[in-house]
Amino acid sequence: MPLYDQVELLCQAITSQATAEVDQVLARAREEADRRVVEAEAGRQEALARTKAEVEAQAKLSARNLIDRAELEGKRRVSQTKETWLTEVFGQAQAQLQAFRDTAGYRDWLRATLLGALQQLEGEDFRVMAHPEEEKWLAPDLLGEVSAEQDCHLAWAPDPDLPPGGFVVIRADGRVRIDQTFAGIIERQRETLRAETARQLWGD
Repeated sequence: MPLYDQVELLCQAITSQATAEVDQVLARAREEADRRVVEAEAGRQEALARTKAEVEAQAKLSARNLIDRAELEGKRRVSQTKETWLTEVFGQAQAQLQAFRDTAGYRDWLRATLLGALQQLEGEDFRVMAHPEEEKWLAPDLLGEVSAEQDCHLAWAPDPDLPPGGFVVIRADGRVRIDQTFAGIIERQRETLRAETARQLWGD
């Protein structure tokens, strides 16, 4: 066979082998590409599922937070409303106590309360302090009656800084005092009065 023909056959064989190898490479490349596409799709679906779960969890958390905030705000408003009512009730009670000063029973209350306060104190000399308006009730005749009954000396001492209604009795040495002003009595019993008022208004 001429040399030319042999070279031609060799070239054909090489070309055929190269083509076959290229086809194999392309086939493997297509398989790898397909595999990667499948993996990528699976990853995408997994990411979507994970994102969906995270979004749902975040949505539930946000909803829970909104509910919690709404509940707290509701409780705050209820508490604020109750406090407003209690303030009004205490205001009405104080107004009624002030009105009590204009009744005949106020002098008797002062006398009985002053006697009770003196029985808790030791000594013979005391000052009876009250707002200047109280002088028309804590008059010399009432103080004289109580002094005689308790066998002690009572001195009247007006004090404009004290609230109207009731009095403060102080031992002469100033070391012991009993506050029987309306404001003092209410303050000492405030928590008890608040609890009882709340129970009657709301059943708390």
